[in-house]
Amino acid sequence: MLLRRRPQRALALLAAPALALTLTACGGSPSEDTEKGFDAVSISGDVGSTPTFDWKGMLEPQKAETKVVTEGDGTTLQKGDGVLVNIAISNDYTQNVNYDTFGADEAGVEITVGQSAQPQKAIDLVAQLVADQIEAGKTKIGTRIEGVASVDQEWPDYATNLVDIGVGNKDGIAFVADLESTVRSGPTPKPVHPAAWAPTLEKDDKGVPFGLDSSGLPKPDLKAKDVKVTTLLRGNGPKVAKGDITVVNYLGQTWGGEEAFDESYSKGQTLAVNIAPATKGGGTTVIKGWSDALVGVPVGSRIIVEVPPAEGYGSKGQPPTINGDDILYFVIDVLGTA
Repeated sequence: MLLRRRPQRALALLAAPALALTLTACGGSPSEDTEKGFDAVSISGDVGSTPTFDWKGMLEPQKAETKVVTEGDGTTLQKGDGVLVNIAISNDYTQNVNYDTFGADEAGVEITVGQSAQPQKAIDLVAQLVADQIEAGKTKIGTRIEGVASVDQEWPDYATNLVDIGVGNKDGIAFVADLESTVRSGPTPKPVHPAAWAPTLEKDDKGVPFGLDSSGLPKPDLKAKDVKVTTLLRGNGPKVAKGDITVVNYLGQTWGGEEAFDESYSKGQTLAVNIAPATKGGGTTVIKGWSDALVGVPVGSRIIVEVPPAEGYGSKGQPPTINGDDILYFVIDVLGTA
């Protein structure tokens, strides 16, 4: 067995294109034994749960090596499909699970089959390795992928940025990724009679939402502490949970507002959000009112949410579109979660 001492790990954050990350200190006492590829680590555990990493030694410097260890039996993925993925990462230095989206603390990531993108967060670097293993027309939901890589060999331009997920620039890593679910194209067409407080959803001749009409509704309580949620279309998919990454279409409008202040329908681009208490991972961090409203909502649903200032942007609002005394309404289509 080859013996070597790992060079000191750099923990200073250096600038890298499109990544603006937060420093995370790491520690531990690495073994001096090194192994090649998957010989360095034994990975076990069931699909859908956090794996166990049993390191045999430190990983010899190498480019990424990936493999499919479990073939899924769900939907066959096609080019352009959105896939929600849970990922766990361990490094050979601390031998801990440094990053884990299977639980509630960190949100998973969204991958589009057949596409690559400039990384915006550290986890996007690992997610691209997963995306490269997805074969359009062959790979199915439920597949588990494993990989190993040396940070400075695989990502020399971003090596120090991976400290955001507890990984040093000279570390070797092992990762597991489960392809959890696809992103739906729209909500389930199963209508439900909405609550009386809800504004009327306005749609164009193709059925695409463009506004929320609150005329005739009394102004809701500005001092309310909780959101209200009513269902327009009831979905039949898995329910959103804390820590999930959730893909949505949405439209927001104030009580009494004449037009939407923000929406995604006309843009043809969904939004991936992370649901509190997730603070890392894929997706955009949203106001508390969204997280509170979405937890427990089944995929395929269309809901309307009423958000008081306390659950939104507070007494300062978000000028110039949202004042501190505005009640916010949102229509949200829940298209996928993991």
